[in-house]
Amino acid sequence: MGWLRKLLGTAAFDFGGVIVFYALMKTLGLRAAIIGTLLFVPIDALRRHTLRIGFPRIYVLSTALVLVFGTIDVFSKQPFMLKYEGAVTETIVGIAFAIGSRGRSIIEELVAQQQPDLRVPHHRRFFQLITRSWAVYYLCMACAFLWVSLHFTLAQAIGIRQVAGLLGAFAMALFSFSGRFASRLFQALRLLPADGAAEADPVALPASPKP
Repeated sequence: MGWLRKLLGTAAFDFGGVIVFYALMKTLGLRAAIIGTLLFVPIDALRRHTLRIGFPRIYVLSTALVLVFGTIDVFSKQPFMLKYEGAVTETIVGIAFAIGSRGRSIIEELVAQQQPDLRVPHHRRFFQLITRSWAVYYLCMACAFLWVSLHFTLAQAIGIRQVAGLLGAFAMALFSFSGRFASRLFQALRLLPADGAAEADPVALPASPKP
């Protein structure tokens, strides 16, 4: 489980801008959140450059999107972030994952940071599908949270979002790390070639023995 903790830690750093934004918004308000994120981004960028960590697309996309959504809310006459925070958050992350599923997907980038030698059958396509699965999940949650915001009080909506978000993220994490189950599901949906088929991904390296 050590590799899983490392992977989750890496993902948390890659969503640093989003975490700072919403932490400040909950405590100090929207404008403080935007200012804090604008201060955090160059400091974190300098840290990444100094340590040669790099700038994964999920980091760039999530930070850019949260700043765009936040800025729109600042200049709107009737701010909606508080009531629709859950829907907006899930939309931001869902769009980031959808955009980041092309080519070398953001999930593949996250895994490569911790296990650079890991290879699975149809490597690139598999991680693209995992990334798109997360995008679909976040966008579905955004729709659900929007419905909740329209039909429940703010206090009730926050409670529902917290429980649903925790359970949903846990289920998606289990699915993402299931390996064979995810591959078989994708094969059943004809999104991946069946076992024994020729490797369809020309950029993936030959499979190495499993650790």
